[in-house]
Amino acid sequence: MMKKYLYLLVKIAVSFGIIFFTVRSIELDALQAQFLKTDPAWIGWSMILLSLSYFLGAFQWRLILRLSEIRLSYPVTLGYYYVGLFFNNFLISGMGGDLLRVYDVQKHSPDRERLSPAVATVFFDRFVGLLTLIFLACITGVFMIGRGESIRMFLSIVVLLTIWIMGLVFVLNKKVADAVVKPFTVFIPNKLYERLRHLYHEIHNFRTRRFDLLIIFLISIGVQGLRIMTIWAIGRAMGDETSILYYIIFVPIISLAASLPISIGGTGPREQTTILLFKKIGVTAEIAFSIGFVTYIISMISTVPGALIFLMRKSKHT
Repeated sequence: MMKKYLYLLVKIAVSFGIIFFTVRSIELDALQAQFLKTDPAWIGWSMILLSLSYFLGAFQWRLILRLSEIRLSYPVTLGYYYVGLFFNNFLISGMGGDLLRVYDVQKHSPDRERLSPAVATVFFDRFVGLLTLIFLACITGVFMIGRGESIRMFLSIVVLLTIWIMGLVFVLNKKVADAVVKPFTVFIPNKLYERLRHLYHEIHNFRTRRFDLLIIFLISIGVQGLRIMTIWAIGRAMGDETSILYYIIFVPIISLAASLPISIGGTGPREQTTILLFKKIGVTAEIAFSIGFVTYIISMISTVPGALIFLMRKSKHT
């Protein structure tokens, strides 16, 4: 228990430390003026786009659940999805709420003694989302090079895409997985190895549902496209006129930084990474910081239904 609270304090310190370091390099008067110029209409659009992505994302997750023979109605899936989204803003980076999703769907698993099917669906949902983001960034990067942009920006996305594709091959090809994992089995405790083996088995079974996987990937393009458009709309609200193509390239990198388990809800790494990337295309630090910070605020506000659903569930059990 002590370690849990110590880890939480470390994450809070990291978030505040990075935010403090970031704000020190920004003109506070200019930052205040930037917030005062926020366009509420674009903020409204960002809320709508993000909410649509949640509804579509819950539908995507429901299809993934069916791959593990966990059959839930869409309203129930949407409720679990919203609860996870809300707690993602406050727990371990952007993944803490995923533990709640696992807990919720485990109650509906055909074999309630096995945790791996529930974990597999949440993990695969995350994996597909980031793979889609990087894929979109790579396609856009090809177009941007044609417009004379730096090839280094494109190559960084290609490296990310390559890593994620290798991960997909690892997940879906047992021979490759065995060859990679075998040398490390001597360092993994038997109990942990058995759990990982069961988890891998659940995800590996998805390979037989190729048509379903294609549908899930196509839906994921819609989900991630809406989320990119959300951040682009926030940028417009902050006065940024940058092409949405840059957002398609930058958002995967920002998402990876925000998902590192070193902060609260990704706060700190998100803002710092946003500044570093947008600075390369001439966006001021004040606007870039505003985009990252307001994205987090919008995310918290838009997931309030998850908090209400969670509280209603708790009240029913008391």
